[in-house]
Amino acid sequence: MEFRLIRSFLSVADTLHFGRSARLLNLSQPALSLQIKALEDELGIQLLSRNRQGTVLTEAGQAFREDAAVALEKLEFAKRKAQWASAGKLGHIRIGFISTAGFEIVPNLMRRFRKSYPDVEFSIRNILTGAQLEMIDDGLLDVGFLRLPIENRKGIEVTTVHREPFVAILPSWHSLSAKKEIRLRELKGNPFVMYAREHAPGFHDLLSGILSSAGVVPKVVQTAGEMPTLISLVDAGVGVSIIPASAAKRIVSKVAVCSIADQLPESEIGLALACHNSAAVVRRFCEFARTSLKH
Repeated sequence: MEFRLIRSFLSVADTLHFGRSARLLNLSQPALSLQIKALEDELGIQLLSRNRQGTVLTEAGQAFREDAAVALEKLEFAKRKAQWASAGKLGHIRIGFISTAGFEIVPNLMRRFRKSYPDVEFSIRNILTGAQLEMIDDGLLDVGFLRLPIENRKGIEVTTVHREPFVAILPSWHSLSAKKEIRLRELKGNPFVMYAREHAPGFHDLLSGILSSAGVVPKVVQTAGEMPTLISLVDAGVGVSIIPASAAKRIVSKVAVCSIADQLPESEIGLALACHNSAAVVRRFCEFARTSLKH
């Protein structure tokens, strides 16, 4: 049963006038009559009765009209949804993010993206870098915002979307806590709390290399996989630490935050997704994120 035949019937059922409906549908009156007859032949029933007094719906026509209008409306909506999904304007995106990206980057992106695409749904989870990579590999996650650098992974696209400096955080009572800026060599001999290597090997090794280049061999007394936990450990006096500057902005404890005078590489966050992920809505979001965060 063709959509156009149902549309033509519903138009005549509304106007009860073949000439008027033909003009509304941009058809000739004979063509419209042929469409109605084709629909009646397919159904095996008479839908409309025409006489000198005009056109009226038969009892069967009245019954068909009600459900046909609802069905056509649903089919039109299904058609629009399919077109939206194909264009990346509809769908569901599963996002994983590290805590630093969860402060501003991910919430801001989602809010701005949904202004243009309000029918896109998100599920978001705070997930450590290593676990994000495994979940993207396994198809359990569409997009990841994770700590760089990471080892090259075949089948995963990674784009750097955020850069920021590192800062040092110290217990409030530390002898260097009153200084606004320090050199890393001043931290020699201090106990350190470090980001756990198993959760982000590349990030851990980057920090270790930074300290080594400054002549500091950290005495690591505690590790953690989340920045808020590292900050809490410093606040408790367990040791000192090096963290991205944005993580320090969220500190509610009394730790001291010092900028670092040494020339250091920046802390980076990357956007990752599987190369084979061809979902239009995921690709649209990633392109939106890359463009937005680039500026």
